[in-house]
Amino acid sequence: MPVLVERRVLSQADIGAVERFCEASGDIRIARAAIAADGAYVENRLGELKRHPAFATLREATAEARRWAAELGLTPASRSRVGSSDDGDDSAGSAMDL
Repeated sequence: MPVLVERRVLSQADIGAVERFCEASGDIRIARAAIAADGAYVENRLGELKRHPAFATLREATAEARRWAAELGLTPASRSRVGSSDDGDDSAGSAMDL
């Protein structure tokens, strides 16, 4: 994030998007930890083995993080589209420290 702030790709107005990206990334870690702790398959109430329910959270959070990463210019493809406004023009507003 600091590099994107320095390049003026991110500003204080983007804090909500950065928070959503961080939340999705946190959900990915939590889901992976649950799967690692419990195993890929767990018994349901009938004693049948089913895929761990955290896989649904993992899938949704990964998609969400990917969308926010692209929106924030955190992927190679999105960075090439966003470009850099490092042309010395300070009229773009002040960047914030993330």
